[in-house]
Amino acid sequence: MKLHRSSVGSMLIVGLLAGCGGDEMTGPDPQEPALASASGNDQSAAVGQALANPIVVVHTLDGSGVSGTTVSWTVTAGGGSVSPGTSITDGSGMASTVWTVGPNAGANSVLATGTGLTGSPVTFGATGIGPAPMTASVSVLDNFFDPTSSTVSAGGTVTWTWGGGVDHNVTFSAGSSSGTQTAGTFARTFADAGSFGYQCTIHGSSMSGTIVVQ
Repeated sequence: MKLHRSSVGSMLIVGLLAGCGGDEMTGPDPQEPALASASGNDQSAAVGQALANPIVVVHTLDGSGVSGTTVSWTVTAGGGSVSPGTSITDGSGMASTVWTVGPNAGANSVLATGTGLTGSPVTFGATGIGPAPMTASVSVLDNFFDPTSSTVSAGGTVTWTWGGGVDHNVTFSAGSSSGTQTAGTFARTFADAGSFGYQCTIHGSSMSGTIVVQ
């Protein structure tokens, strides 16, 4: 049987189409809407105080910011507060809140939640820094103080205790200082904030220390 050229061509086209019939042409999968931290994580502040910078999340879809999304902010540790408790993403997809850490030193955390968004909730952490202690102790050893730097709150007292075998003293440029001794203690109360350097005048700057008063 003879086939016309037009018939052969038609059969070839049908065959090619049949061979490709199992593969559908599809574009890339669209990116899911996502919520992520933008800035403000891992800050610190004095207890009961607001962080220096707001905490910020961003809502994106296909790589672009999405506006009009409600984000809820919830304190989950530390006992602090956020203001506002809910915020709306702006034209760049950003939403933010001001976070005040709790009354106690240590870890604080907040969750940012966007309903139905990948990555939600987003966790933010911060550290509350407590006030300096009211007392500190320093050992006066042979040719060095241990520790060389101590911190107390204003009105706090530092006590030096001699533990070496030779004479030493605790001498400040102003205010009370100890006598030269080989044993015993010396205490000084610091009324005002500042940094106060001292040394043993027998050994000079090689045996020195600092008291930081907050």
